[in-house]
Amino acid sequence: MKIMKTTSLKLFQPAALAALAIITLWGVSIRPAQAGYTVTLQQVGPNVVATGSGPLDLTGLTFLMHGTAEPIIKAANPAFILTGAVLGIDIYERITGPTSFGSGDQFSADSGGGNPVGMRISDMTLGVPRGYVSGAALSSNATWNNATLATLGVTPGTYVWAWGTGANQNFTLQIPVPPPGPPVAITNPATLIASFSAKLNGSVNPHGLTTSVYFQYGTTNSYGLTTAPQTQIGNTSRPVSANLNSLAAQTTYHFRIVASNTAGTRFGSDRIFTTLTMTGPPVVTTNPATNVTASSARLNGRLDPHGLSTTVYFQYGTTTSYGSRTPNQIKTGNNYQNVFAALSGLTAGTTYHFRIVATNTGGTRVGSDRTFTTP
Repeated sequence: MKIMKTTSLKLFQPAALAALAIITLWGVSIRPAQAGYTVTLQQVGPNVVATGSGPLDLTGLTFLMHGTAEPIIKAANPAFILTGAVLGIDIYERITGPTSFGSGDQFSADSGGGNPVGMRISDMTLGVPRGYVSGAALSSNATWNNATLATLGVTPGTYVWAWGTGANQNFTLQIPVPPPGPPVAITNPATLIASFSAKLNGSVNPHGLTTSVYFQYGTTNSYGLTTAPQTQIGNTSRPVSANLNSLAAQTTYHFRIVASNTAGTRFGSDRIFTTLTMTGPPVVTTNPATNVTASSARLNGRLDPHGLSTTVYFQYGTTTSYGSRTPNQIKTGNNYQNVFAALSGLTAGTTYHFRIVATNTGGTRVGSDRTFTTP
């Protein structure tokens, strides 16, 4: 399975420069399914396979331009999908339909065959084979290797794009609910790493079955320790995390996520993190401002004092030179703590910069610059 960003789309280059806005593919609306061209997107073993067939009645559409296309999918708004071989296409506009069929990014298929057919919602266009005669039968396919509906980010359902009420004036995408199966487990990087604690992160798709999820961790990839199990259900990926305490300072740990249901057990990849020394300079993060009004706001941040008494405050102002600061706060400990400060007397309609600053005997650390604008 390949992910491809918009800037790398292969576009047809017509005579008019403005026509460069085209196309590797297309969009989406929810209506009752009718005859016409129907694409079924489903899990087939380790791959996701799309198969399409049916005729299209182009009555009511307006020819826009010629283009070329390759099999590709993007479920998030503005969505598009195209199946078939990499060939020239004719592009028609004035379709209507839903703007998305999931939340997934853009993925090029690993293979495709048959007639190139697809839709793109950003400009409400339909793509058909070059020289296509309205009403003729079409068929196509595309395959995303080593992929799942979850990794493509599609939501099961029936989605219809139409340009009339005729039986063949629509393009239908059917995504059946996948049958229950083993979970999909992914290990993500650890966060909030302190001297004696850390937060383990991952994601799991229970794949339609009640699934038990936990993390293995330890100082080698034999692990030896586990977090408390969590129960997850459903057919979509969701984040999973676990907080670790009582770790050893300045030590490298291995960890991975483990998910198990009645269809099998799956392990995420091994990752590592290294805890901080027992004492040292503070660790800070500037978080977004909240409770912003015309004259006030709350500044937020996160601090690990790193085992030493630490002075923390926020700098703020209308430029990155700041110029103002909040009162000092004293924090101690070896864990991450939320820090905030309330501002008043601000000017309406003004953009302010701010950042967190923390100092102890180990050094001074400043968070990244953030902004907020008073209404």
